[in-house]
Amino acid sequence: MQLSMLILHILSGLVFWTVAIEARSVLNGQTHRSDVKHFESKLDMTAGYWSPSTSSIDWCERNYVVTKYIAEFWNCISSLVMCLLAGILFVHGLYNRVEKRFLLLCLSFGIIGFGSAYFHGTLTHVGQMADELPMVYSMIIWWFILFRMDQFNKLTNKIYGFDFAIVFGIFYGVLWTYLHSLQSFVILFQAHFTLMVLGGIIKLTFLYRQTQHHTQSIMYLIMMYVGLLGPAIICWIIDQQLCERMNSKGGFNPQLHAWWHLLCAVDAHVGIVCGEGMRLLSINYKQYQAKYANLSRKPFKPEDHLHIDFHFGLPFVDYSNEKQIEKAKKQ
Repeated sequence: MQLSMLILHILSGLVFWTVAIEARSVLNGQTHRSDVKHFESKLDMTAGYWSPSTSSIDWCERNYVVTKYIAEFWNCISSLVMCLLAGILFVHGLYNRVEKRFLLLCLSFGIIGFGSAYFHGTLTHVGQMADELPMVYSMIIWWFILFRMDQFNKLTNKIYGFDFAIVFGIFYGVLWTYLHSLQSFVILFQAHFTLMVLGGIIKLTFLYRQTQHHTQSIMYLIMMYVGLLGPAIICWIIDQQLCERMNSKGGFNPQLHAWWHLLCAVDAHVGIVCGEGMRLLSINYKQYQAKYANLSRKPFKPEDHLHIDFHFGLPFVDYSNEKQIEKAKKQ
């Protein structure tokens, strides 16, 4: 673990000093942006507590309408739903002692919510980075979970604690942090994040085809995970394409970007639960193979090892059976 901590210290130090050294020039360069992406013929120049705006994008919701202290009120408030769902999943994970990788994913999910609220509430460059960078970090963690779904290597030595996948993930996060914080890419960031999401869906589908994951519960969760993206993307696109018409005199703005936040929050929740369910099946399948190595007549039935509960319409992995098994082993 000493080598692990050394690598983490070097990489985190690199991020800190790189950002700190160039922070002044970055902030000065973002003060009066002329390349702000907006969705009406004229950029909304309404002044408020956080003015002037320094972000590279200004969404369709009119600025400082509800209160002078929050730039985009509904976009800001809706982002906090991510924090709520992340907190529920985090507490549920702690109570059931899930693997730290899922706790870290829940934590990153919550950070996205706080960052998004900060971004929409202030429309500053720092707020934009607080929103968009954690989105990439969370996808890196998600990819690690998916590509290590069926691996169970133990920390038999100090070197394995920081394997290649973790080092590459941190390096990629550092590189993207450096590039994106200086340039505030809009289209490139959106394309980059879309590809990361699509890659995760493809990997999720291949995992479902494995025997130990092939259950109706997992199929239903994947369908929910992919299905929720459809209306979320529709809200996101309409909010941009019909922005001027919705904000015109006599028009009605349904705040579709806020609905995008709500749908994405539920979608991320479903994705995390789906990952937890698959990981539980992988662990049980590994234990089953070790226990019944010579009993080929007794096939593994994944539906007997996974149960999904629904509370207020949201899915959660039921770990009660696992607790009963652990309790029986100790007796």
